[in-house]
Amino acid sequence: MDTPLLEAFGLDPDVLHLNHGAFGVAPVVVRRAAAAWRERAERNPHRFNRVEIGGLVAAARERAAGFLGVDASRAAWVRNVSEGVSAVLGSLELHPGDELVISTHGYGAVRKALSHHAARAGARIVEAAYPVGARDNVIVSAYAAACSRRTRLVVIDRITSPTATVIPVAAVAAAAAGEGTLVLVDAAHAPGQLRDDIPALGADHWIGNLHKWAYTPRGSAILWSRPGVCAMPTVLSWQLEDGYAASFDYPGTWDYAGWLAVADGLAYWEALGGWDAVARLADLVADGQKRVAEALGVTLERLPATPAPAMRLVPLPGGVLTSTDQVDPFYEALSRQRVEVAPVHFDGVGYLRIAAAPYNTPDDYDRLAGTVRELLGRP
Repeated sequence: MDTPLLEAFGLDPDVLHLNHGAFGVAPVVVRRAAAAWRERAERNPHRFNRVEIGGLVAAARERAAGFLGVDASRAAWVRNVSEGVSAVLGSLELHPGDELVISTHGYGAVRKALSHHAARAGARIVEAAYPVGARDNVIVSAYAAACSRRTRLVVIDRITSPTATVIPVAAVAAAAAGEGTLVLVDAAHAPGQLRDDIPALGADHWIGNLHKWAYTPRGSAILWSRPGVCAMPTVLSWQLEDGYAASFDYPGTWDYAGWLAVADGLAYWEALGGWDAVARLADLVADGQKRVAEALGVTLERLPATPAPAMRLVPLPGGVLTSTDQVDPFYEALSRQRVEVAPVHFDGVGYLRIAAAPYNTPDDYDRLAGTVRELLGRP
């Protein structure tokens, strides 16, 4: 690991960190900026919350919207993608027989939210199924086949969480389009990884976390909605009638420091090199993927045709992680060896989802491979 950058991100140097995409981590300087906002709020909480907070939160939203390339009046603060999905679902009037479409690669918490709302209304979930390594045309066809005249909402991952695949959202959205059908993009891993023209994707709603790959404090995400389409905030508060984005700005009394320090996180992303740095991470994780695969004696065939820039899958040897109930014990075994990485079970196959962050170096992947070999009894 890169010791100076590991220190800059404030991570435990005795742990191998190869799962940045799961929760992200704000650099120390960004955490200090958030702490400074928190201290400012506490020194005069009455004036800060009564007078100052509105303008500060709106200005922070303007900065986030500028980074994403969207109109700030259509960009609403949420704490994470799950909250944004809940806002969209809570605004959707479902009826018995309606259908909600999500892929077999969709994020588990989002699937739970869809299932909950579907069950309450007598609607149902329809899955767009495609294998790991599917080409874009296969993915588009899977979504098209899952949609019908009863489809009310289609959820499309920009980057799939379990399989680190970049999905051709614009093509899927075009194939799924229908009267009365809304398209929601789960872009949890996209900000700071993919340089997207968000309005051009053809979605009605797009939700992305800034705290994963854009190095902002946790709890900072944006729900963008195209003009003419709105979602209601999950918390209805004082600014409900102040315009779409502003209605999300003030969900009541809570700690706004993370949102107010978003500009510091985005500045850190830019100082590291912006998109040039993302390209370097892509090269690093691609090399790391090859190193681990070679050490484990596995092939990289039939993996995502378009992988996430800074995330990759590595298949585990046959017979490892053959069921979902083996994932947590395998994770714990790795964690006891001070290795943090994401084991994945998908379609009967076990994988490691690895990542490359600014603090990672090539030897990190050699250490991962050695630890896995040791756990599997293959020194």
